[in-house]
Amino acid sequence: MRERLIQVSLEKKLAVGLGAALILLLGIGVISYRSTADLIVRESRVVQTHEIRETIEQLLFLTEDLESRQQIDLLTGERQYLQSYREKSQDIEAALRTLADQTSESQVQRQHVLALRRLIDLRLTQFQTLIEIRDAGKIDANELRVHLYAGMETMNKIKIVLGEMREWEQEQMLLAGWSKQTDSAASFTLSIILGGTLLTIILAIGGGLVIFYDLAKRRQAEKAVMVGHARQALVLRSVPIVMYSAKPSGDYGALWVSENSETVTGYPPQSFMDDSSLWASRLHPDDQEKTLTEFNKLSETGALATEYRWQIHDGTYRWFRDQAVLIRRSDGTSQELVGLFADVTAQRQADELIRRQADIINQIQETVITVDMNGYVTSWNHGAERLLGYTMNEALGKHISFVYPVEDSEFLERDVLAPVKTKGTHQVEIRRRTKSGALRVAHLSLVLLRNDGGAPIGIVGCSMDITDRKRGEEALLNSRNQLAALAVRLESVREEERGRIALEAHDVLGQALTGLKLDVSWVYKQIMESNGSFEPSAVLSRLASSLELVDSTIQSVREIATTLRPGVLDQLGLEAAVEWQAREFRHRTGIACTTSISPDRIGVGDQQSTALFRILQEVLTNVARHAHASTVDIRLEETRDHVIMQIRDNGQGITADEKSGPKAFGLLGMRLRAQQQGGAFDIQGTPGIGTTVTIRMPRSPTSDD
Repeated sequence: MRERLIQVSLEKKLAVGLGAALILLLGIGVISYRSTADLIVRESRVVQTHEIRETIEQLLFLTEDLESRQQIDLLTGERQYLQSYREKSQDIEAALRTLADQTSESQVQRQHVLALRRLIDLRLTQFQTLIEIRDAGKIDANELRVHLYAGMETMNKIKIVLGEMREWEQEQMLLAGWSKQTDSAASFTLSIILGGTLLTIILAIGGGLVIFYDLAKRRQAEKAVMVGHARQALVLRSVPIVMYSAKPSGDYGALWVSENSETVTGYPPQSFMDDSSLWASRLHPDDQEKTLTEFNKLSETGALATEYRWQIHDGTYRWFRDQAVLIRRSDGTSQELVGLFADVTAQRQADELIRRQADIINQIQETVITVDMNGYVTSWNHGAERLLGYTMNEALGKHISFVYPVEDSEFLERDVLAPVKTKGTHQVEIRRRTKSGALRVAHLSLVLLRNDGGAPIGIVGCSMDITDRKRGEEALLNSRNQLAALAVRLESVREEERGRIALEAHDVLGQALTGLKLDVSWVYKQIMESNGSFEPSAVLSRLASSLELVDSTIQSVREIATTLRPGVLDQLGLEAAVEWQAREFRHRTGIACTTSISPDRIGVGDQQSTALFRILQEVLTNVARHAHASTVDIRLEETRDHVIMQIRDNGQGITADEKSGPKAFGLLGMRLRAQQQGGAFDIQGTPGIGTTVTIRMPRSPTSDD
């Protein structure tokens, strides 16, 4: 605004100066016209006076022109007028010498010339000093005004001296005008004066046009600057960013703040400049020390970017992001801070909300994955990392098909992605391949994501791994099938056992009883037919044979009973039954069989003893039939909580197919028998090394406990 006032004042001065010059020239013409009668007699005096006046006017014009150019140079900061200054200084010196020569005959005018020279030298010195100070960059507005005032005062003195010289010459011309000359001489003189006046007017108008042209260009430049300032102000009003300039140290008080500060902080720019401590005093107590420390380091770093909480006008604390740069002088000292700060509270709240949502999603143990509409991964939670083995960095940006088997690619497009794009939600069971190569089964729930306008932007899927459940279902189905087959097998075995027992009873007991009947019948017949006289030796021999047959029959009955349930198990316990079974196995098969029992008394109940013994019998039967072993080791031990029986052979080793095959009824029966007593059955085989069967049952309390 001040520059515009100075510009307007300068333009007025130029216009007034040109008008005054025109009026002065017209006045000279009128005066010259009235004094033409005396010009013939005092022609030389008039010519000399006119030369002096022209020199005075030229000197006045040069000094005023130099003054105008000085002000233009100072206001615009341009240096194109510096050369003109040097040329004008030389012209002024030449004009002074000319004026001194022209006024050498007048004592009064010589004194005026001396005074004028001192004043012009003083003004030139002032002008040169002001230019040097301005070029050094050490001048401020107040000092500029002081120098301008001093220059104007000197310039006024110069004009006064020139005015006195003009007045002196005017008086001489009036004196000369009292001598009337001829009309022809006056007319000739008037024509010369009017011609010179016209020429001077033309020159003045041309100079004025040049000056006005320069001023018009300057106004265009200023208009462009004003448009730039207006655009900057519009941008600042449109965005919540405050620009500022501040002290480089201390309380970092504001030197200038953009107009939109009141919109962002509630404080107008003047409040920051009036109260130097406003910014520092309203920092949040928890952020004040850290923030000021970062600003104190600006002298070393030169720039900073930080975030802090600041109390705005309504008393609430808002988060601000501040970026500042330290401006240095030519000598390296700190001049000011220039920066900007913006309210980022909403952004931080949004980031915090997103972070919390991400934390919640990451805490979900199941897989949560987001893809765009083309199927490329955009988010990957910790559950996905844990279950699938790929880290978030490995998964982001890849097509989701990378976790599906290659053979399921068509299924992925047709039965997974396409339905959710159509319906908005979808549920499906899928197979996925982990980083380790394992296949996992999951139940996948999909939802279509939309933006505020309702347009689809992605798909989020939450999947629950059901591999173990599927395996359990398959195992349960297999178990049911095996149980059904086992029931059929048990019924068949039961019928076979009944047939075997019936056959043994018929063959052994029937034959023995038949023989015994024959022997008893023979003895009876001998006694009845002998009438008291029979051969005792023959009868006794037949009775002895009958006794042997009875003993054999009793032994057969015992063997059948032992086969059905060994008496040693009930009479002597599990320990003795295991040792007896080992001896029987060794005797029957010829395979070496050792036992290791610790302690001597095992704390198990009757049902557990029966289950362990029956499992032992079944295992030994399998060893004899299938293992091709030469040694068997039986270990029975009791721990604090369990009773463990382990049977190890050095045979060919059971295979995985044999353990889970459809005909593994014996293994299934042993496993069920152990499970019925709350125990566990495990069988492991190594080809060429042997098979190990381990039965673990919970320990039953005994009377010793």
